[in-house]
Amino acid sequence: MKKTYLLDTNIVSEFSKANPNPQVLEFYQARKNLCAISAITWQELTRGVSRLPEGKRKATLQSFIENFEANTEVISYNKFASQICGEMQANAEKEGHTLPFYDSQIAATAISNGMVLVTHNIADFEPMREKSFLRVEDWFTA
Repeated sequence: MKKTYLLDTNIVSEFSKANPNPQVLEFYQARKNLCAISAITWQELTRGVSRLPEGKRKATLQSFIENFEANTEVISYNKFASQICGEMQANAEKEGHTLPFYDSQIAATAISNGMVLVTHNIADFEPMREKSFLRVEDWFTA
């Protein structure tokens, strides 16, 4: 089944909270078979857990991301996505702006795969949405 939604790191992180947003959970449960994450999000999750000191919180989060990864497709950042990303970054630079590095890679992954990016950081992706085919949803406010 083709994946439709690319979950940003802040959406995945919501699932591991003690009191996650119920609306986000509801949206995810209704669409979980249509959801994937980017390799960039996987990198951010892995980095976040790896930076924690050894202990119960780290072990819990490590278990969470391993379980999540086992049940969620990870979309590679490939040549097509990197071309889209490079073009978006260059166009922004021509206009005197710098796009966030990881966010632009995540956006390019969504665009190259025809997916909707699900994020709570709509403002971070707005410059990319305005100049590309990026589609964005915020399940916190939908």
